[in-house]
Order: sequence, then structure tokens, then C-alpha cells
Amino acid sequence: MNSKNRIGIFGGSFNPPHVGHLIVSQYVVDILSLDLLYIVPTYIPPHKPNDLAPFELRFEWCKITFENPNVSISDYEKTRQGISYSLYTVLYFSQLHHTKPYFITGEDSLSYIQNWYRYRDLLENCHFVVYPRYCNKPYEEQAKNVLKELYDNIIFLQAPLIQISASDIRKRIKERKSIKGMVHPQIEEQVIEYYSL
Repeated sequence: MNSKNRIGIFGGSFNPPHVGHLIVSQYVVDILSLDLLYIVPTYIPPHKPNDLAPFELRFEWCKITFENPNVSISDYEKTRQGISYSLYTVLYFSQLHHTKPYFITGEDSLSYIQNWYRYRDLLENCHFVVYPRYCNKPYEEQAKNVLKELYDNIIFLQAPLIQISASDIRKRIKERKSIKGMVHPQIEEQVIEYYSL
């Protein structure tokens, strides 16, 4: 049993992982004083994009991208099988470490938080941490209306805006545009090759 008790969970499709994800992970570890941050690639997302790379490929890309002694890449959602609901991931790591983990997500998730599987249970079982994606927090009022008293539990990270997205990277590859500097240099060629298909 791991004795580390300030645990973060940074989940997502990582389709592909990019430098924006890496920067967020570094800020999260520092700001929240985490002992360990788990990077958890989705196995079967509830809303599966058409161009989702195979889990094994995304997992390997994550291992290269997030190489850091305070970061661990977890295949829990593949091991669990089935649709990857964040609540189950939070409960798993909570039980593993006997602690309430920090769950990290992007500000855009607040736009559809009511569609997350058992979202109230999720927020009650973790410290819900939101990193900024926009200058004016456009989804704040909607989240307040949906979450009501649970909204006060959300932690908003004071971190720089990072305007890099996996969808934009995939789009640039389809348009034969450069993605230099957007993904780890060791995975750039593989990423271009896969999403060019």
C-alpha cells in the first residue's frame, strides 16, 4: 500500500498528449504540493471521438511525455474495462491511498458537468480541480446553477492559459501543417504518422 497521501488524478483521452498537458501537470504538482500525480488515459470514453488512437499507443506516448519522478502513468481504466467513468477512477485511487484525491480537469468540462456520470458523487469524493482554458471563465455561472452548494468545493488553479488542444493538433496534421513544439519531440513522428491515416 502506498503511503503517499496527497494524490492527484489527471485523466483524459490524451489523443495525443501534448505540451499543454505537460505544463498543467507540472503546475498541478507544485501548486497542490502533490506527492504523486496519476496520469490516467481513458480506455473507452463516454463520448468516444471517431479518431481515438489505440489505448496502447496513447499510453506509451504518455509515458514519454510525462517523464517525471512525481508522475505515474496508470492503465487502471484499461484494466477495469468498460466505459471509463471518472467516478470509478476516483474511488479506486481513493481506496488505494486511503485519501481524498485531487481530480484535475479543464475549465471547458464545466460546460457539460451535468452530463458526467453521477457528477454529484464524483464531486463529493474528490477535490475537484479546474485549470483555466479561457480568459473570462465563461462556464462559471452555468456550473454554479448546476452544482449549487457543491460549486464551492471546486478549486480553480491559478495557472497560465494554455491554448493548445489535442483536437487542434489532429486538425493541423490533417491539413499537413506543422505541430513542432506542440508534442514531445520523441513522439512527434509517430503522432503525425497515426493521425495522417
